[in-house]
Amino acid sequence: WQLQTTTITPLVLISHSRCSHIPPNCCFKVILLGRYHEWEGCECYFRITSGVEYIKLVVSNGRVQGAQLIGETDLEEVMENLILNQLDISQLGESILDPNVDIDDYFD
Repeated sequence: WQLQTTTITPLVLISHSRCSHIPPNCCFKVILLGRYHEWEGCECYFRITSGVEYIKLVVSNGRVQGAQLIGETDLEEVMENLILNQLDISQLGESILDPNVDIDDYFD
């Protein structure tokens, strides 16, 4: 797996929404949560496992604002709750995506 952090300039602002979709002829589940597009001042955390999963979190002021989850990530519920409850994840930072950290224990 590969962990990356980046700050992105604005692309598109959208309202909070949830979407889950498995495209035809594709073997990956695609879940889009909240404001999953980047905007100025936000941080993006990535976990990419080639051929297995792609996870992108959009974080602003220490709170998850959106997520793109592709593949079997098992993070759908946790990310949805983090977005809806606006819990502060600043103490975890990008380690929130470390596969060795069980974030379910933090946010149950």
